[in-house]
Formats: sequence, structure tokens, C-alpha cells
Amino acid sequence: MQTGIISYGVALPKYRIEANEIWKVWKNLATSFFDMLSIGERGVLGPEEDTLTLAVEAAKRALERSHVPVEKIGAVLLGSGTSPYSTKAAATVMVDALGLPNSVIATDIQCADKSGSTALWLAAGMIESGMIDYALVIGADTLNRHTQPGMVLEYVASAGAVAFVLGKENLIAELEGLATHAHDQNDYFRIEGERFIQPGAGFYGWVANWGLLDHVVPAGKALFEKLSLKASDFSKFAVPQKTGLRPLMTMGKLELDMMQVLPYVLTAQIGDCGAAGVLLSLAHILDFAEPGERIGVIDYGAGAGCDAWSLVCTNALAERRPEAGMVIQLLDDKIMVDYATMSKFEQKYIQSPHRLSNFY
Repeated sequence: MQTGIISYGVALPKYRIEANEIWKVWKNLATSFFDMLSIGERGVLGPEEDTLTLAVEAAKRALERSHVPVEKIGAVLLGSGTSPYSTKAAATVMVDALGLPNSVIATDIQCADKSGSTALWLAAGMIESGMIDYALVIGADTLNRHTQPGMVLEYVASAGAVAFVLGKENLIAELEGLATHAHDQNDYFRIEGERFIQPGAGFYGWVANWGLLDHVVPAGKALFEKLSLKASDFSKFAVPQKTGLRPLMTMGKLELDMMQVLPYVLTAQIGDCGAAGVLLSLAHILDFAEPGERIGVIDYGAGAGCDAWSLVCTNALAERRPEAGMVIQLLDDKIMVDYATMSKFEQKYIQSPHRLSNFY
């Protein structure tokens, strides 16, 4: 392929909450699971934050780093399972917010946690075919706002956005290949009209991860076969990380080495960022990767399948490495809040639109 990544940008909520603050309220999980599952802190949305605001922030950083004029962007694809709109495309809001041309192909891609990866490869296909020259792709989610209070998912349900500018020139990483595997298996889902995500298979244990394994294994093996590569040919891997158990399962089943995976698992610092989760790990890898390194990406979306893909870093990566807005910097830039503040900011208590006054 000639298509690849020109630049990337990341946005994370500044507010965070510790798992122990949630546990003080609900006491619905043995605290011994915190270390076992790498549960630590997770993101809390600010009062005016949602999937779109995070997506726009990440996209602005990616566009600024790319030095590609906005009028040359031919498509903007927003991958998310938590769009603020049920019907309307949120990507069209990004057209106005970012000053993109009105002729841009603007659309939302909804494939659960792998929405961002799927959007990226759809955009790459348009570039590779010659339909457009440049594309802006964003994976963004706000799982915290869509997790019911008192569910164990609340310990990890987070938010974030990762954006990429794709093209054929001035690449920092070349896309190499894609393999995918999908069948209907609703281990997590949210039906029409429902605000909160439902776990169909629990939170911990083999059953809670069977959807993951049924998709990751065939997709990963298909990628290796398609590219005539083996696990050891990759220097680093970004893998699913809803909890710290998922990277271990992925690593074991695909015979990956510990150092290919575990240094890039961010669950303990930020929780599960949904469609931004694996891409956030990829951005963290790119922040420190070296030219020539081959990076693998395994992105699983509940009920949406798994995308396994690879990219190879170019010589331009070293000279165009970001100095500000790196993932590790954004993780450290935080304000801790308590459970009451979290509940207010994430609008877990909905006020009636028909009340007459703030006083009763």
C-alpha cells in the first residue's frame, strides 16, 4: 500500500476518578480484583464534554501536526459507539467545527470498540483508490456517560479520542495490511432508545472474554498469514484493554511476547476508552517508536468483530515526533474528583426539562 499515517492527535478528559472512590459507594467488587484487572483510575467527562468535543480536540491536534491544508481533506470519518446523535451524523458537526470544505465526505462509523480502526481502513481504501488525497479519521467514545451507576463496568468506563490524518505523502507510518473477522456475539451491547451499555457475558473470567477470543484469534492469525509474517516480526502491539486481563489473553493466544504488549497497556491510568482505547495505545507507541519498526494493532468491538492490522514506521517519524500533547503527558495532566462530582459531570442524574425553577 502507498497510504499511511501523516500525523495523529489525542484528547483525554482532564478529570479522573480512582477506583477506590467508586468502591466506597457500591462495594460491588472485591478490591483484590483491582490489581488482577489493572483497575486504577479512569476518565471523567467535564460538564461540557462529550464524544464530539473530544473528537474535535484530537482532530485539531492531528491537523496542526500534519501541515495539510484543511481544504485538501477529502473525507472525515468519525468512529464511535456513543455519538451524541441517534440519527444525525456527528461528523457533519466536525466539518463546521474544523473549517473543513463542504465537499468533504462526512460520515459516522459505528462498530463498537473497533469503530476507529474500521473508519481508518475505510478512509485508507478511498485514498488508495484515488477517490480522495487526504482523510481525517477519529476514534472517540464516552463509555462513562453510558454506563449505569452501580455496574462493575463503572470502574473502567472512560472516554477519549484519537485522530489520524491519512494520505500518501510525508508519512510517519505506512499501512501494511488488514485482516478482519466478524460474527454476531453480543457480549456488550446498547439497543435503540437505551442510554446504558449492557454486558451480555459478565465482567471477569473466561465467559466475559469469549467474544474477544473468538474474534481476536482468527483475525490475528489471518493477518500473520496474509502478510507471511509471524508474531516475532512485530516490535510492538496495541491490543484490546477493557481490563488488564484482555491483553494477557490476546498475548497468550497469539503467542506474543510480554514486552511486545504490556508496556503499552494503559488501563490502570485511564480505563476503557472504547473506540479510542486501542488507538490510544497505538498513539502511545508512536510517541516513542523508531523508524523501521513494525507495529501490530488488534482492535476488537463487541458484536462488531475484530480488525487486525499492521503498519511500519518511516524515517520521518523521528523528526516529526510530537513534543506536546503526547499520551504520557495527557495522562499526567489530571484533576481527581470524588463520586458525587463524577455523577454530576457525567449527568447520571437527569433533571426534568419541564421544571419551573431551580429552587423546587
